Amino acid sequence: MPKAHALALRLTNNLSCAEMAVLNVQSESVNVRVAAEAADYLYRMTAGNLKRFATYFDLESGTARSLYITQQLVCAALKVTGNMEK
Repeated sequence: MPKAHALALRLTNNLSCAEMAVLNVQSESVNVRVAAEAADYLYRMTAGNLKRFATYFDLESGTARSLYITQQLVCAALKVTGNMEK
């Protein structure tokens, strides 16, 4: 990895997508990938078979992972504590 690229990654690691877009350090294909994920979420939601949320991806390595929708994982993602059953 070139030194400039490694430095850019360290400097932008805590920036939001909007901040990285302003600095022009975010890959243009990120928005395409996010749009594809969002479209798939919407399609599955309307079809009644959405079983995942919180999708994380890395364009450089080509990997992605999502969390299954369970009460425990959703509560953890939302930082909800206590008994949710009523």
